[in-house]
Amino acid sequence: MDMNLSLDRSALTPAVIRVAVARLIAWLPLGPVTVRGDVTPELLRALRQSGVPVQDGTDCVSAAGIVVVEHVDAEQAGERLKELLAGLAGPVCLLVVGAAAAAGDRAFWEAAVIKAEWRKHPLNERVAPYGELDRVTGLLMTSFERVPERALAVYPLKALEEERDLHTDMTREPGRRSDAHMTRYAQAAQFIRAGDRVIDVACGLGYGSYQLAHNSRASSFTGLDASEYAVDYANLNFAPASPTPMAFVVGDAQNLSAMADGSADFAVSVETLEHLPQPDLLLAELHRVLSPQGRVYASVPNDWSDETGEDPNPFHFHVYDWARLTAQFQRNGFVIEKAWLQDAGGGQKRHLAARSMLEIDPSVGPACDGEWLLVLARKAGAPQQTVDAPLARAGALLAQGRRRAALAELEAEFNAADPLHRAQARAFAAMMAAAEGAVDTAVGHWNEVQANARDALRDPSSEGEAAGLLHLATRQLDIARDPSPGALHRQLQTHALLPCVIPDAEIALLSDYEDRAVVSGPAEGAERINIAAKDVRQLMDAKAWLDGKFHEHMQRIVELERYTAELETARLWLDGQYHGLTAEVQRLNEALHPAPAAPSDGSL
Repeated sequence: MDMNLSLDRSALTPAVIRVAVARLIAWLPLGPVTVRGDVTPELLRALRQSGVPVQDGTDCVSAAGIVVVEHVDAEQAGERLKELLAGLAGPVCLLVVGAAAAAGDRAFWEAAVIKAEWRKHPLNERVAPYGELDRVTGLLMTSFERVPERALAVYPLKALEEERDLHTDMTREPGRRSDAHMTRYAQAAQFIRAGDRVIDVACGLGYGSYQLAHNSRASSFTGLDASEYAVDYANLNFAPASPTPMAFVVGDAQNLSAMADGSADFAVSVETLEHLPQPDLLLAELHRVLSPQGRVYASVPNDWSDETGEDPNPFHFHVYDWARLTAQFQRNGFVIEKAWLQDAGGGQKRHLAARSMLEIDPSVGPACDGEWLLVLARKAGAPQQTVDAPLARAGALLAQGRRRAALAELEAEFNAADPLHRAQARAFAAMMAAAEGAVDTAVGHWNEVQANARDALRDPSSEGEAAGLLHLATRQLDIARDPSPGALHRQLQTHALLPCVIPDAEIALLSDYEDRAVVSGPAEGAERINIAAKDVRQLMDAKAWLDGKFHEHMQRIVELERYTAELETARLWLDGQYHGLTAEVQRLNEALHPAPAAPSDGSL
């Protein structure tokens, strides 16, 4: 373990450590972990208490590395990182805090690692959530993996510069635009179902397919691009390292004739439609190639037009807005299920915007401006994805306010053959009863949970979930009759763990409840913001609304400035006319009333 243990006051405060460890647990692979750099005993203790097997020696082979940088200035950053990364073969998460975070922004530190021939890790979103990159300061986290040696021999970083205008490997690119592209694939992966056959149309250099493979349980990936360079790059850099079978082929996005009808279940095509002379051909082909339950995830620039009404990007054939995008999907047989507005900042539009992803109602459209439009669409006539698991159906009914119907679904499971299902149904019913204050009913359900969970422990396949339910029931019976203020809130926080043991239910991530924002600055007198991630999302929604209002008023200001300029031009013209008329009047007066001639003898 190559580290400098810092015993002085460190920027690794308890709040920073709590956030960092929670994110690292979601990212770290199984196996021993090497920790290097400006490490504190508190960080090591927190990692070990969370079950992370931190290395005790320097000669051990580690599954991953954690590099902490706090006491280094910008000029020494490259050499310091090169030293810390030496000998690490597995993925690495970089933590930059304190003076180092103040000396360089996220893009600076990313560039320093990428220059050492590393690339961003496909699970980077777990340690660097896109929506918090401009909102959490004082702690910069980014994860990387080494570029494979065979790929590096053919494509060193310099080799990418020639293709950069049209194709960019965003895993080897620092900054906001890279973040914006990579987060789309992390989002798209959420909607890929287990066993889906995925196609990535206009896949570019293949980093998106690689990211999708690491973030989903698809059965196969096929990437298609018109560039032979891009396909060769993807097949060498990403296909061999993919956890799922992956291949890249040369092809035309407007002609997918090599793919059979219904041969894919999910399609991804980001930043593609605006590049095609006939984008309708792509959507028509996707409709043919996708299975009846197939879906497509796509993105386009949102009205990147200039004063001429055209997109100044020479590679863009079309200017998209919400109306044009939705009309194009609808006439090609798709229904938009979900939609988002995305900002990254640093570009030609909304240059100062913070990185954000705002979900919008597809039946209404965006209420404010944004840099990109993103949509998830299904084939028209295909039903929306339904929930088959009884407990998940009960959750859906409860969300609709149909409590009695939800309870009926649960009661039908009370006598199920599987004791684990019985325990899960009882736990859900106990949660509902506790929320309504029916303490005796909740206690009765929790007693049944204990009995059924003990039965389920006999089955090795359900042992883990049964043990979790048994612990939950024991804890709830201890606090079920707590009459103190805030008891319901505390119980609901505990119940937040329940979806982890309910099939097909959405898991509440640790960061949803435990993330905290931290502010950089000197330790003495520095303000510490204690704000939950779920509250941050509410603030983001409010900010999006304010952004909309701000841009409305900015548009009015621009219009007023234009009118002011026009009035100023008119005033100058009138001034010129006035001065011309004045000179003409003076000339005419002089012609009508000439001045008397002076006497030739000089007398008065």
